[in-house]
Amino acid sequence: QVNNLANDKKRIGKGRAFLLAICIIIFLFSASLVIKHFVEINDNKKGYEDLSALVTNTTAENGDTEDDNVPDYSALIEQNRDFVGWIKVPNTEINHPVVQYVDNDYYLDHSFEKKYDYRGAIFMDYRNDPVNLDSNTIIYGHNAYDTTMFSELVQYEDIEFYKKAPVFEFNTVEGNYKWKIYGVFITNATASEDNGYIFNYIYPYMDGENFNGFIEEINKRRLYTTDVDITDDDKMLILSTCVRTLDYRYKDENGKNKYYRANARLVVLARMVRDGESAEVNVDNAKVNKNPKYPQLWYDKKGLTNPYKNDEKWYPQEVVQDEQ
Repeated sequence: QVNNLANDKKRIGKGRAFLLAICIIIFLFSASLVIKHFVEINDNKKGYEDLSALVTNTTAENGDTEDDNVPDYSALIEQNRDFVGWIKVPNTEINHPVVQYVDNDYYLDHSFEKKYDYRGAIFMDYRNDPVNLDSNTIIYGHNAYDTTMFSELVQYEDIEFYKKAPVFEFNTVEGNYKWKIYGVFITNATASEDNGYIFNYIYPYMDGENFNGFIEEINKRRLYTTDVDITDDDKMLILSTCVRTLDYRYKDENGKNKYYRANARLVVLARMVRDGESAEVNVDNAKVNKNPKYPQLWYDKKGLTNPYKNDEKWYPQEVVQDEQ
């Protein structure tokens, strides 16, 4: 019996040592993943800082203000011929080159250096004209939820953040441009999440007959109103990224916890500062929209009735013609 007890203690001791070793291995593996994640974030940011350093500024003839500085992007263009501009958003780390490819797929998982990167790059819609800007230019970027790429764009859900950054820069090889934010809204990219409808904001030609219907939809959807007006003559700019606002947890028929990942987007709509217009915005006039239009999924998630459910589905004119 004494020997049996001693053997049992040895087995228990070995078992505990084994479990401890397994725990240590799991901890070290988890820690290595965390470290790797933060190293990747740092490398990503350092890479874009290096790209930013390649941009030099010269002063336009007779220019004596910051707005007269003319960026020299030749080093970036030499590195990547897909370069079309640079975007910078105040009070964020969004300070990136913008590229454009022949489709909207390539830069979803390729960096500015054209290497595989799940964070992708900041890119312009392939249908847009980067030289003579269209009435509606669309720029995409991933939300990696780690402050890289367009992750910090989701702060615009909060009106208080908007008040800190109502104007941002998007410059092209043709000139420097500032953009006043007109509206911010949440929408869906999967039809089943909004009664079979996808609001088509990613269309380059929102002028003419498309303009009024487009802005009417924006006015219903924007999370807050701003002191910025907009007309058919303005150049508009869309910033689009993923967002988890429509995600939710639920229990399935067996009582198991499940998580639904919605295909939602946060969209920032801005318009170019007009010639001779001040770039200042009176943010004190911004007001929260108490009843913005969300996709149907948002109301289902909260157990609310959708007051916009029977709204007429709006499409840009050319899209309607194509479908006919």
